[in-house]
Amino acid sequence: MPVLRIYTENKSAIEIEAEKRSNLLDVLQRSSFDIEASCGSRGVCGKCKVRVKKGQKPYLENLTPEERRHLREDEISRGVRLACKVEVCEDLDVFLEKFSEKTNVLSHFTLNDFEYEENIIVKKVVLQKPSLDDQKSFELRLKEVIGNSNLKVLPRTLQKLARLKDQDFYAVIYSDEIVDVKNSSLAFGLAVDIGTTTVVCYLVDMIKKRVVDFYSFVNPQKKFGADVISRIDFAREKEEGLFILQKEILNSLNRALKILTQKNFISQDDIYVAVFVGNTTMLHLLLGVDPQTIAVSPFVPIFTENIIAKPNDLGLEINSEGAVKILNSISAYVGADIVAGILSIRMHKSPKVSLLLDLGTNGEMVLGNNQFLIACSTAAGPAFEGVNISCGISAVEGAVDSVKIEEGRVHFTTVGQKPPLGICGSGIVDAVFYMLKEGIIDETGRFCVQNDTYKSYMKEVNNQQAFFITDSVYITQKDIREIQLAKAAISAGIKTMIKHAKIKEDDIENVYLAGGFGNYINPKSAVGIGIIPRKLKDKIVSVGNSAGAGALLVLLGKKMEFEAQEIVKKVDYIELSNSQEFNQFFVESMIFENLSQEGEQKQDG
Repeated sequence: MPVLRIYTENKSAIEIEAEKRSNLLDVLQRSSFDIEASCGSRGVCGKCKVRVKKGQKPYLENLTPEERRHLREDEISRGVRLACKVEVCEDLDVFLEKFSEKTNVLSHFTLNDFEYEENIIVKKVVLQKPSLDDQKSFELRLKEVIGNSNLKVLPRTLQKLARLKDQDFYAVIYSDEIVDVKNSSLAFGLAVDIGTTTVVCYLVDMIKKRVVDFYSFVNPQKKFGADVISRIDFAREKEEGLFILQKEILNSLNRALKILTQKNFISQDDIYVAVFVGNTTMLHLLLGVDPQTIAVSPFVPIFTENIIAKPNDLGLEINSEGAVKILNSISAYVGADIVAGILSIRMHKSPKVSLLLDLGTNGEMVLGNNQFLIACSTAAGPAFEGVNISCGISAVEGAVDSVKIEEGRVHFTTVGQKPPLGICGSGIVDAVFYMLKEGIIDETGRFCVQNDTYKSYMKEVNNQQAFFITDSVYITQKDIREIQLAKAAISAGIKTMIKHAKIKEDDIENVYLAGGFGNYINPKSAVGIGIIPRKLKDKIVSVGNSAGAGALLVLLGKKMEFEAQEIVKKVDYIELSNSQEFNQFFVESMIFENLSQEGEQKQDG
């Protein structure tokens, strides 16, 4: 069997035996090396770059057309390969060059004032001592003190009751069960937003009704595919693919639990409830439910109703007698994260017509008020997350996150003020906006070869024109097309909902931007390139992680759980793949506004 010597950032070597003719990316991922493959190992994204040597020489055997398309000549000469296109047939040295893991993860949110009900009750208990005249069981005595004889008592609780019966203790009551008896009065919950790209876990004190801490991380499934379709394909095509994806997210959640509990000096047994929201595919993968039917017409998921399970059903390391709740979804592509978003911003209770845009990896949106709610999901693709963009990366340290181009110069900032490694979604949108404004590209998205002001920033990369933001970060003609497709999909989705509702753009009073990309994007740039209609530019409000806020509300109150179920019943979902109106709006939305003429007119004025 061939032997691979893997060299990580710290130069340490790890030896792995691989089956002959096995795929290098598969070998690395199965050996727990985090190699990003946004396209699901198809050789499309060009992100799974590794440097490969045989002996002292670069390994260039069987270089594929996909590698020649994605790799520069200087990279090829150093032995840089796409791991998904390398067949392991002999002993090789593989060098991994890893980006920073510190990512700009959206965790803040906005919450209005709510009345929280008692969802978990913790009661101090002193049991009356039995006698020959009073031989009631300790279980009945416990129920008497609590004041509810109908409560269920679980076997594990009875075991603990046997140890604590002769001393003062606390009983923890959730729903219709006494889930615990213990020496402390601590009771915590967990609200979790599982995004396609990032995951945020909020630790909540259920007695004081407040968030005490949070922990966020990049969704570990991302290395198997940047979008939901890539992950569904991975689950279908790879041996034990579904199990691998579920294991990745559960292991990371349990690591997050350990970090949160140790940091806050509590036990994982003190956490009694976990509420999960996310898009429909992420929730299927969390439960280990095959999501294949989501990806093929007529796009029907296995489940959309809310689910209540025991922690042990998933392997989630909280109190085993507690509860895990999965919030309702609306459809295959409008999930529980959107339901939670509606719940948190209260658009279903307001007479004002509002538009909720969750512009993360998936383009989900809702239009409505207390009279109607319309939802849809656009196939915008993950371009706004930096995927399928030549130098695109997530919002990690070193990602170019804002760009300004004016007076013949390019200005930019990076996440963490680190040296530039690539460009993330907010930076790409800024760049395209200013490229339009400065006449570097025209309204069709083509480069304007006659623009002499920025001639020094234009170079050819892999036989196509590119505009350089930095010495190593650039935007190609193909990248601009990817942004056009994404922005056209979102714009067309908004227009389709407006027409379906029989209202006008002027009738919309609020535009709520949620999701990672939606909150970090510059609204001026988003309007400028046509993601959001120009008439709505002064109505834009960032609401942070509205999905996480909605999960928190459900965690703290049973009433909110029922309200979420009512929201789902009220929503009218539009399937855009079957909409002629959407297709027409999509074609129209591909064209940019001519912002360079607008700039000239202002200067003349």
